[in-house]
Amino acid sequence: MSLVEQVKQAGVIGAGGAGFPTHIKLAAHVEYFLVNGAECEPLMHKDRELMTHFAADIIASIKLARQCVGAKQAVIGIKSKNKEALAAINNAIDDPAISIHEFGDYYPVGDEVELVYGITGRHIPPQGLPLDVGCVVNNVETVYNIYRANQNLPVTDTFITITGLVKKPVTTRVPVGMTVQDVLQLAGSPTIAEYGIMESGLMMGKLVTDLQKPVNKTSGGLIVLPADHPVITRYSKTRQQMDRIGHSACDQCSFCTELCPRYLLGYDIQPHQVMRSLGFSVMGPELWNKYALLCCQCGICSLYACPEMLYPREACARGIQELRAAGKGTWQGSREVKTHPMHDSRRLPLKQLMNRLGVAGYDAHAEYTETNVQPEIVHICLHQNVGAPAEAVVSVNDRVTKGQLVGRIPEGKLSANVHASITGRVTAIKDNMLIIERGK
Repeated sequence: MSLVEQVKQAGVIGAGGAGFPTHIKLAAHVEYFLVNGAECEPLMHKDRELMTHFAADIIASIKLARQCVGAKQAVIGIKSKNKEALAAINNAIDDPAISIHEFGDYYPVGDEVELVYGITGRHIPPQGLPLDVGCVVNNVETVYNIYRANQNLPVTDTFITITGLVKKPVTTRVPVGMTVQDVLQLAGSPTIAEYGIMESGLMMGKLVTDLQKPVNKTSGGLIVLPADHPVITRYSKTRQQMDRIGHSACDQCSFCTELCPRYLLGYDIQPHQVMRSLGFSVMGPELWNKYALLCCQCGICSLYACPEMLYPREACARGIQELRAAGKGTWQGSREVKTHPMHDSRRLPLKQLMNRLGVAGYDAHAEYTETNVQPEIVHICLHQNVGAPAEAVVSVNDRVTKGQLVGRIPEGKLSANVHASITGRVTAIKDNMLIIERGK
């Protein structure tokens, strides 16, 4: 069986982003195979720990994947500050076609467009893909899962950092479908009674509103902060509240645009112009929303650049939705991308960002520990990936074993297989959610 087919059967998807099915990427033919280990979300250390503790497996996987896509070179992007990870990967490299590119401690250096530019000097075209410039990019955990797929092991677990106000910050792996409440217990539970939880990052993550929410293949971490922390309260606001505040307070200073990493790379994304769509002009919002189309949702504009702490990132997200709903979500502007002369001078140091967010005091090492947790129940989503949800191939009351296929790719659809993460009985299948209970 080919590596592409092994990865497809194993249900490997992008573990560091939106969950694009990995077998599609490995079917490409490119010049560069790039590995994203430049973890840049504040307080997140999952990728660093993976590289430190599973370096040999990662390098073995890179060799397989590089040959699969026909790449001349494979490059791993790692931050210079992660000394242990750098040493582990360096010691594991045994192929001259594999090298390391060191990045500074900036946000958002782990963004795919930033990573490709930083390593190759090439600009991905507006709304384009790394493939357009001869690259395939995969996150470190995705690469690790490719290695396991080659050993005929499907994706049943996800690596996750649990940090913030918990008794013992830790990075570990947990079964896919384990609830947030159960995962928190692996770090000794929160240390305060009133708290909020951000999943997969403070900048590009989401506020957890239900402790019974399951983690999935793309979950990267849980960050516990006080319920009244500014980050938590900001994410708690409704879109109507954000728009009303922006409409009344935005003075068009343009700091959000001047510090936007995509704008500094040369893309025509201008959040301050998108803010005008909230009602600052008699012209229609469509005119201003076009400046949102190339937004990567990194959050610098909202959480760092804006002196009024407004919501330009959220305005961009709304603008993109409105344009797509109107059938106008395709970029019509210039395809030429030329790096802004201030690109290097306006990079955002991660420590500076953490100070701005008020989270520097919560940064913990969160070293990797194998917990071998065995949850009694998992809620496995059949739609964890970009594209269509998987189709259930089991029924209620069926007994399943860990690693068994429970959801398969629909015929002719972009999707990914899903597997049981524990051994037990299927007790419910509803709304693309499959529940397995161990003791039943």
